[in-house]
Order: sequence, then C-alpha cells, then structure tokens
Amino acid sequence: MDSTLGVNNLEDAQTEIAPENRIAEELSNEASDAVEALLFASPVPLTEPQLARLIGRDKRHIPSIIEQLNGKYAEWGRTFRIEKYGDGFRLYTLPQFDKYISRLAEVPRPARLSRAALEVLSIIAYRQPVMKSEIERIRGIESDGVIRTLIERGFIIISGKSDGPGRPLLYKTTQEFLEFFGISDIAELPAPEIEENPQRPVQAVTLIRPPEEFGQKPNQESIDEAE
Repeated sequence: MDSTLGVNNLEDAQTEIAPENRIAEELSNEASDAVEALLFASPVPLTEPQLARLIGRDKRHIPSIIEQLNGKYAEWGRTFRIEKYGDGFRLYTLPQFDKYISRLAEVPRPARLSRAALEVLSIIAYRQPVMKSEIERIRGIESDGVIRTLIERGFIIISGKSDGPGRPLLYKTTQEFLEFFGISDIAELPAPEIEENPQRPVQAVTLIRPPEEFGQKPNQESIDEAE
C-alpha cells in the first residue's frame, strides 16, 4: 500500500510540474520568435544587448537563443542562418543560393518620384480622366515635362479627348501606377481630406509610396523635374 501511495504522489508531482514546464517552453519559444522577427525586420545588425533589451531578457540568453534558432533552420531545411556581423547579428542566406540572389540585380526597379511627379500623379489619380489645364490650374505651374516623363515611365496614359473647346487630351493612371503604390484598385486610395472652396486656390493631395527595402537603390534616375 505504501508503494502504491508513493507512485500516486510521484504522478501528482509530475502533474503539478508539467504546467510550469509548458509555460517555460512557451516563454522560450516566444523569445526565439521575437529574436527572429527582430532580425528579419531590422535593416542593421542587432547586438546582444539590443536584442536582450528588446525581448526583455538577460543578454546572456541571446547566444543560446540564436543557436537554438539556427538548429531549427538546419533541421527544417531553411535557406538562411543567423550569423555574426561585427558586434551584432543578422540573417544571411546560405552560400549555395548566391547564384539565384545575384539575379535580383537584373530585375528592373522602379524609379523614385520627385515631389512634382507625385503632385501630378495625385491630381490625375483623384480626378481622372483629367485635362492638362486642370492639372496646371491646381498646381499653379506648367506641367508638360512632368506629364511627359510620367507617360514614359508608364504611370499615366492618354485616355481620350475632352468634348470641350479644342478637344484637349485626357489623362488617367495605369496598372503600373497601382503596382508602384502597392494597391490593386484605384478605389483603395485614401479619401482626400480637402474641401474645395471657390474663393481659395485648390490644393493637391500628395500620394506616398510604401517604403522601399533598406539599402535598395533604384537602377533608374530619380524623376526630379524642376516643374
């Protein structure tokens, strides 16, 4: 009877400890996931003190967390590892994939847009189809050069002619415009918080493109018209 009682007490003790082990394991997994996310998102290497502060752990735990992550990457057949870079750590792809990654240089990257180009694009996007005279009325300056460059870049096209005097050309945005700003439909543009007043000059809404990846340099010149 004593033996049976001892076994039962041992099982009860294991049952009591099990939740604590699960909590410890969950905290460990959360810390590993946090380190991975930080290194993935950071444009610069992160040091042990920085990682420790960001995840709320002692910096002495960071090397073991990174070792654990690299072990999982190897086990799961991932194409990257966490490596030391100076005083910090960052994610690196494995050398055998260099030949594929080098081909990224062959992929055309979109040009940056000047403020003038963004102004014209915003006017066309919100008022399309729109005449050049309307664009220039809003901007208060001639826009021939900017419009011509935007057509060459593929952001806008001539969509037809107005029924007004002289039948001026009408402009609208393109699929390239949508892709450049990371939207799938023109309806996804934010609503402009502008109320037009006939007695006040009309202002333009400026579009903002999603940020490019850190260190990415476009292989085309910036559109920096003076208009």
